[in-house]
Amino acid sequence: MPRQSRTFRVFVSSTFSDLKAERNKLQEEVFPRLQKLCEAHGCRFQAIDLRWGVSEEAALDQQTMNICFTELRRCQEVTPRPNFIILLGDRAIPPLGAPALPKPPSTAPVN
Repeated sequence: MPRQSRTFRVFVSSTFSDLKAERNKLQEEVFPRLQKLCEAHGCRFQAIDLRWGVSEEAALDQQTMNICFTELRRCQEVTPRPNFIILLGDRAIPPLGAPALPKPPSTAPVN
């Protein structure tokens, strides 16, 4: 029986630019806490965020998806579930920490 990994490798997926604030929040606040928690239990935590891992040359060569899928497969091989975080959003909603959108003007008829 194979020995279970003591590494939690989690792939973070979203568009690179739309959810930048949310990805930064994970990187700055959530992942360090998970790393400490894992260390306290003799494990390792690795967040895989490819915002910095896909070179411009690879992107121009249309390799971004292949690189992402390769890293996702690595996470699945190394880590028991869950091993994937997906951030979904809507461009009409302001990013985390951004000011709210102004309310549209009233369309009530003028007397």
